[in-house]
Amino acid sequence: SMSGFATRIWDRFAPLKVGLPQQSGFNAVARRQRQLEWARTEYRYNYTHVSTLAVADVLPMAEGVHLEWFFKVCEKVLVSLDNRASLEYGNEVAKVHRKKRAKLHSLKLRGLAAAAEIRDLVRGALLFDVRVGASPNPAKTLEEYADLFRSIGLPPISKDFQNDAAFANMRVAGPNPMMLRRMIAPDDRLPITDAMFQIAAPGDTLDAAMAEARLYVADYAALDGVELGNFPNSQKYISAPIALFVVDKTSKALKPVAIQLRQKPGSDNPIFTPNDGWNWQIAKTFVEVADGNVHETVMHFARTHMVMEPFVLCTHRQLAGVHPVRILLAPHFEGTLSINTSSWKHLIADGGAVDKLCAPTIQACRGLAVQGVKQLNVMDSLLPKTFADRGVDDSTALPNYAYRDDAMLYWRAIGEWVSSYVGLYYHSDADIQQDPELQAWIRELAANDGGRIAGLPHGGALRTVRELNDLLTYTIYTCSAQHAAVNFPQYDLMSYVPNMPLAAYRPAPTQKTGATEADYVATLPTLDMAELQTELGFMLGDVYYTELGLYGDNHFRHDRRVDTPLHKFHEAVADAGATITERNEERVFPYTTLLPEGIPQSINI
Repeated sequence: SMSGFATRIWDRFAPLKVGLPQQSGFNAVARRQRQLEWARTEYRYNYTHVSTLAVADVLPMAEGVHLEWFFKVCEKVLVSLDNRASLEYGNEVAKVHRKKRAKLHSLKLRGLAAAAEIRDLVRGALLFDVRVGASPNPAKTLEEYADLFRSIGLPPISKDFQNDAAFANMRVAGPNPMMLRRMIAPDDRLPITDAMFQIAAPGDTLDAAMAEARLYVADYAALDGVELGNFPNSQKYISAPIALFVVDKTSKALKPVAIQLRQKPGSDNPIFTPNDGWNWQIAKTFVEVADGNVHETVMHFARTHMVMEPFVLCTHRQLAGVHPVRILLAPHFEGTLSINTSSWKHLIADGGAVDKLCAPTIQACRGLAVQGVKQLNVMDSLLPKTFADRGVDDSTALPNYAYRDDAMLYWRAIGEWVSSYVGLYYHSDADIQQDPELQAWIRELAANDGGRIAGLPHGGALRTVRELNDLLTYTIYTCSAQHAAVNFPQYDLMSYVPNMPLAAYRPAPTQKTGATEADYVATLPTLDMAELQTELGFMLGDVYYTELGLYGDNHFRHDRRVDTPLHKFHEAVADAGATITERNEERVFPYTTLLPEGIPQSINI
């Protein structure tokens, strides 16, 4: 029920939105309630579209994507069609691609007059269900993977990916830079000896590296026993590797030490080290396959796209349009329900692109995603806590962790912006506790018949301003910088398939020696699946729409008090960009993913 506080809060927030009533009292509160009742009929939950996760039942009409977004995607579709036509070597399929490209290009020139047709063609391209022209056979040489890039630019990683330094850098600046954990005690699953360790780190010892916080592990136990897929036409393989890394005590560089491809040690599960020739390269490839699958299903799809969907739904259902939290969050939710609906309807559907590309069955992929959401604890996911919990927060022990260092710039900037903004409207913890819409919002986020989000404060209640600040910082960071960190490397680092294949096409090796270069190449995806991964990585990893902090001149126009903290936020984002640019001048592998121009406001691709 609406308390006296509801009327007071209406008085405070009413002038913040054009076209909504600006009088106080019973009529204003009643109108506000009617607005929310209408929203609850539009923004309904469904728990079967993606297993038991809370997603939109039907995409609301108001969630249509801005035409500017379609034009940006259109540019990539044109390049992709050029690339496809070139790969078809002049046959009939190439003519179809060129005809489609010519039509789309002419529509783009017509602009707004052809908006509906452009939308239809772009939506069709994002289904990734067109037959690719490459052979369903394995490649014979690595050059055949580079040759898939015609109009699409070949990423620089194609030159360095086989180097151990580049492999280590993928753990701290790759598409999934959240897997490393500090090893604080020996692990019976990985019975490595000092002799093995010293192959990569001569003159060092396991005990010293562990004691000095220089030993780190990437463990893919979540993939153990996952069901293997064979769609569309080949048996695929994945393992659950454990990869060990050390920070060199002299150079301070992160180096790979050892890889075991299965969780349980045994005679048929050797520990591979850097002197194992092509077997070492194959072992590193199996780590990349595991990392890529965890990335796509858990860290990307589940823990940005899917975990934010209930936040969007709850915000519309429980916070009226004039509520300051709704006003703050709205730009960070633009396009999210639309891209998510397309994802679960097509990309992770039976027979979709994920079914074709990833090593597990599509049912297993969806299962990994569901568990990725269910096992996420929001208050344990605050960025500084995630680094501390993994033991990777000490920049002295683990220097050159580009994702950690650059991401924290944005976490702090967003946190300061949120704190200043919230402070304009909530002057005490009592204000938080007495806001009925805000309490209904978080209560529904946690509810089993609501958002089903785990780990919210007090199981679904806000008691302090600090709790609200933390939750809003997490939300905005996830929608912007975190999604950028996991989405855009799909082009730079994943479209060149040998660097991060999404499936292996031979079983994991059971012996330390004997593999040849031909065995390594045969482990990589077939050329048709490589072409699909190249196209998908380019299309999803090179569309930038909106930019963090640029809300538009009129978004906060009804409360000029916001101008000062917003200006400071703009300065903090610009300072983050300058700092990253300086850091990249010193880095062996520059990390450009989190430059400000590469961070959209929302999850919109």
